Amino acid sequence: MKRLEDIVIPPLAVVSHDAGGANHIISWLKDYNKKVRACMEGPAKIIWENSFPNNKLLSMNKALEDSKTLISGTGAGDLERFARIQAKKRNIKNIAVIDHWTEYEKRFVHNGKELLPDLILVGDKYALNKARNFFPSVSVIQLPNSYLQQEAELSSSQREKDCKTPIENILIIGEPLKDKTANEQFMPIEFLMENLNKINLSKKLLKINLRPHPSESTARYSFLKNKYEDLVTEFTINSNKELYKDIAWADLVVGVSSFALMISLKAGVPTMSILPTGQNIPELHHTNLLYLRDM
Repeated sequence: MKRLEDIVIPPLAVVSHDAGGANHIISWLKDYNKKVRACMEGPAKIIWENSFPNNKLLSMNKALEDSKTLISGTGAGDLERFARIQAKKRNIKNIAVIDHWTEYEKRFVHNGKELLPDLILVGDKYALNKARNFFPSVSVIQLPNSYLQQEAELSSSQREKDCKTPIENILIIGEPLKDKTANEQFMPIEFLMENLNKINLSKKLLKINLRPHPSESTARYSFLKNKYEDLVTEFTINSNKELYKDIAWADLVVGVSSFALMISLKAGVPTMSILPTGQNIPELHHTNLLYLRDM
């Protein structure tokens, strides 16, 4: 199994905006002993500052200055795309991280043109196979999924009691809006709330915590709490806690295609896709993942 040292030509620049790519990159950098020049914005900035408080962040151009390798995330924004464009112009080795299993074809398109990196990094065999099929002309390497392992271990260590059956605590993982309409974004949660009777729930106590995606505000979800809080003992919306703490609290974790579902599965927590019937094709095909639409 390769490490960053095996593929990086130092000095190294890292550029990221979205949480998914940043989590993977930062987990790999914790075992990387050479100097790193980082540009982080959005959710990635918060994650970076919590992990490396003494490593000052730079502008994108400053991070790329005199660097020989770029590692970037592949989120929906322009920052990482601009970094890859600049890296190509400066003849810098161009490495991109795919942190998920969705929208592969859109990750390297800017203004209608595809700009592929020199190398793609992934963290699991599903992404490895999918990336190789989508980008046969690009080398794809799987690195150990340190972030998944770390978060799953933290979730397990923080758990105060075994997952209960019937279920008392449900954690809902919110999805980012991105290319979805608001209706598409909220439909899975409504599908869950309207089908709670299909799940083995406690009749005395049921708490639901809705955790928005890091790029979304809690206010966007307030109408769901107002609409459904009478169905449960407690309905909260909270994005302040560490993810592993929320998973440790839950007896059931639900969502659509968030990487958090994989952490939950790895931590041994019952985990369910709430993708509604007739909506798209499930992107997650992992063993032990339950599907509300099939119940």
